[in-house]
Amino acid sequence: MKFLKALTKWQLWTSLLLMGLACFGIYHFVFKIWLNAYTNHNQEIEIPDMKKMNLEDALLALDKLNLTYEVDSIRFDSTRPPHSIIDFFPEAGFMVKEGRKIFIKANPKGWQPTTMPDIVGKSKRLAFTQLKLSGLSVGDTIYEPDIAKDAVLRVIFKGKQIEKGTSLPRFAKIDLVLGRGVEYGVKTPSLLGLSLEEARSSMLAKQFEKGRISVEGSFSDSSKLHVFYQYPLPDDNYDQGLPIDLWVSEKNTAQLKDKIKELDLQFRNFGPNDSLALSKYEKELNIKDGKEALPKDHSETAPKIPKTKEEQPQGFEVE
Repeated sequence: MKFLKALTKWQLWTSLLLMGLACFGIYHFVFKIWLNAYTNHNQEIEIPDMKKMNLEDALLALDKLNLTYEVDSIRFDSTRPPHSIIDFFPEAGFMVKEGRKIFIKANPKGWQPTTMPDIVGKSKRLAFTQLKLSGLSVGDTIYEPDIAKDAVLRVIFKGKQIEKGTSLPRFAKIDLVLGRGVEYGVKTPSLLGLSLEEARSSMLAKQFEKGRISVEGSFSDSSKLHVFYQYPLPDDNYDQGLPIDLWVSEKNTAQLKDKIKELDLQFRNFGPNDSLALSKYEKELNIKDGKEALPKDHSETAPKIPKTKEEQPQGFEVE
């Protein structure tokens, strides 16, 4: 009985001893061997000096050292070579573990491109401000006839028109086409004798708007219509941007003389028997065909001048 009790105690102590040895072994393996190997204990890597390297060489060096990296190359420094290392963290000589991420600031190849802002239709002052904020500069300013003075009509880059959103090199120079604005009291162009299309083109070129168009008589082809009257009249002082009314017809001038007289009575304040308007329009329209020419003899309508003293009214002298 005593022997059995002694044997049981011995087995208990043996079991406890074996259990203690097993725990110590597991602890030693986990915390001394496996954990040290997992965390690369006592295996630190020195950060190389990358400021004297270009970006490609620096990344190769970090790859060989089993270090990861993150590159920031947004801001361009024109005083440094492209792809040069501007700064990095941790600094050179710093000891890190394998796999540590290194943050690098590198100089890009050039400036980041920018986009063309929406400036068409906006004032010159606002356009200049938006271009400056976008990293662009203005080259030439070209003025064209347009009612909107100093408004941006078009944007030109290297001789080609570009639209908003176009990608451009930063600090690129662009040319602006601006409106010249209107002038006041300019001479109205003579549109007499022109086709309807020619008259429209001439008005737009002189910065006048197309007004009312009145057709005299029937017509078979609109391309055969010509201007026989206009208001304001040729060479009148008129403001740009205002409309010019046109009277057009396929008829020749001789057939239109009554209508011209009617319009002269309305717009020139000529009397119903005054023939000056017809003579003036005959010259302006260059009517050379005798059959179409306006009557030269206006003796029937012209007022008589008394030639004798008997015919002379009182207060009227004849040399």
